[in-house]
Amino acid sequence: MLTFTVLGSGGNSPIPTPTCGCRVCERARDVGVPHARHGNSLYVEELSAMVDAPEFVFENLEREAIEDLEYIFLTHWHPDHSAGLRVVQSRSMARMFDDPDHGLVETARSDRPTLVTTRRVYERTCEVYAGLRHFVEDVGFAATHFLDEEPLEVGDTRVEAIPYSLSGDGDADATAFVLRQGETTVLLAVDDARYLDEDRLPADVDLAVFECGYFPETPDGTSILTAVDETIMGDELTHAEVMARIDRVDPDRTLLTEIEHLYARTHDDYRDLEAEYDDVRFAYDGLTITV
Repeated sequence: MLTFTVLGSGGNSPIPTPTCGCRVCERARDVGVPHARHGNSLYVEELSAMVDAPEFVFENLEREAIEDLEYIFLTHWHPDHSAGLRVVQSRSMARMFDDPDHGLVETARSDRPTLVTTRRVYERTCEVYAGLRHFVEDVGFAATHFLDEEPLEVGDTRVEAIPYSLSGDGDADATAFVLRQGETTVLLAVDDARYLDEDRLPADVDLAVFECGYFPETPDGTSILTAVDETIMGDELTHAEVMARIDRVDPDRTLLTEIEHLYARTHDDYRDLEAEYDDVRFAYDGLTITV
């Protein structure tokens, strides 16, 4: 059994977004979760693993009362997935406070999480966020495990990587994850996966977690994006393209996350759309799914 809790279901900007008075943000301010969303992140209970580390990850871990963080899976270097990687510092300080012989460095290097990704994603993230290399290699806040060198085995669960390029230039600076546990297979390709090679995806996927994909219009059909915007969004998948991918991959169940502010839809709008689909759910903060 694998249990996934959505720490954050949003995208590049939180919902509500400060200074914004659109219907999506106003509804989120009035109601909070599930209308309010923090950045894209999951927690896998049986592995004590977090997938990605957006800015609000400290708050989200506290909200879900998560007490154990053994692994941090990193899909790619974009700030909305990596700007919270300072979470590698998070551990109990109780012994340091109670034992004068147990200092800061010992505390930092004890019970440390393992950063799980590919070597290229790690190096690319360090290029953007030099503090990560300092935390990992100099201070020892975290260990590393590179899936392109060896799959990760945690109990009866095996974790593998499917590297891909964020921009289609051949630089495998992102990765999807495949979790296998007995007869169960879970695919995590949570964002910016236009150039993910579908021929490398496993057959018989029990649960796929994909990005929502963008909507070019509001629910009432008003166009959102100009021609210039469409050019900029060229590497992003539309929602229609994501749904076509689901048809091709044919998972038993699909969870859609990375739900951006600019999609102009409230939680209620997604619930209405969900009713039109089979075995597809739109994520919201705090949702738990068991496979």
